[in-house]
Amino acid sequence: MGPNSYVIGDVHVEDDVMIGWNNLIRADSSSPYFIGKKTNIQDFVLIHCHPSQHIEVNGKKYGVYIGEEVSILHHAQPHGPLYIGRNTFIGEGVSIYGATIGKNSVIMHGATIANHVKISEGRFVEPGQTVWKQDQADQLPPVPAEFKNLNQEIVDHYYRLGKAYRMHTKLFI
Repeated sequence: MGPNSYVIGDVHVEDDVMIGWNNLIRADSSSPYFIGKKTNIQDFVLIHCHPSQHIEVNGKKYGVYIGEEVSILHHAQPHGPLYIGRNTFIGEGVSIYGATIGKNSVIMHGATIANHVKISEGRFVEPGQTVWKQDQADQLPPVPAEFKNLNQEIVDHYYRLGKAYRMHTKLFI
């Protein structure tokens, strides 16, 4: 976890998660939150949840559930109740307010997801696109071939970077 980042409340963080600089993960509403293995939360990310709202995963309620190997880029605002499936890419400046996002999806920079839509696995949201109606979510295309490995490349890079920061940077915990 980098300098000026704060994790407040009941947040379960799995192994090999990298939380960069100036982040706020605030589980003071609708806890617990979950962050899966090898996820990277880059810089200036705010994670929070609407009070008294949850999603259910494997019979347990969470305000925010972020699966394994998810990338959440700079200035994103994932807000619960929220589920993000494994191997999903959340681009820079993405705003999410209540959603279920299936695994292996790509949400490009500047997109907005809202209104508790459910995005199927392997779906693509274009840069700047707004998805706030379920019929919009149902019509999202599959991830294009050129973006299929985007998230895994970032996960691998930030996994190595996080290990290096932890070993060589005194401010990194």
